[in-house]
Amino acid sequence: MDVKKIVAVALIVMGVLVAGIFFSDNEGNASPAVAEVASVSEVSSSNKAPDFTLSDMNGNEVSLSDFQGNIVIINFWATWCGPCRFEIPDLIDLQEKYNGDLVVLGVSLDYDGPSVVPQFAERLGISYPVLYGNGRVANRYGGVTGIPTTFVIDRDMNVYRRYMGYRPQTVFEKDIQDLI
Repeated sequence: MDVKKIVAVALIVMGVLVAGIFFSDNEGNASPAVAEVASVSEVSSSNKAPDFTLSDMNGNEVSLSDFQGNIVIINFWATWCGPCRFEIPDLIDLQEKYNGDLVVLGVSLDYDGPSVVPQFAERLGISYPVLYGNGRVANRYGGVTGIPTTFVIDRDMNVYRRYMGYRPQTVFEKDIQDLI
C-alpha cells in the first residue's frame, strides 16, 4: 500500500472518530482518550461560576450575576461550528419550555462576532440572549478548548456540570429537572 492510501485511510478513520465523539449520546462511558475531547464533568457545589459582563447583540451589558436565582445554561459556540448548530434549536426549546426557571446564555466565540452573529441568530431564530465572548471569559471557565462547551449553573451560581461537545436536549433537560 503506498503512502497516499495510508494517509487517506488514516484521515477517514480520524474523521469517523471525531464525528462519533460529537454526535454520540454518551454522557460518561467514553474511553479516557475520547473523554478528553467530548467530556462531561460534575462539579462540586462549592465551585462558584465566574461572573462576567459581556455585550449582547444590542450593545447592552449582561452579567451572569443578573440571573442569580435561575438555572443558567452558558453555551460557548461559534457560527462556523457544525455541532453548535445542532444544539441551538434544542437550547431554544429548553429556554421556552422552562421560561421563568431557566436562562440560556449563548456566548459567541466568533472572531468577527458583530459582523456575523446577528444575521446567524436571526436565521436560526435564537430567542435567548447572545453575548460576544472573548478569551478572558473562556479562560475563566477553565480554558474553553473546544466548542460547543456548555456549563449548567445552579440557582446559587455554582457550576453543576460542564459538557464539551454536542449533547442532545435530553441531557440538559435531566440536569434542569435535577435542579428545579
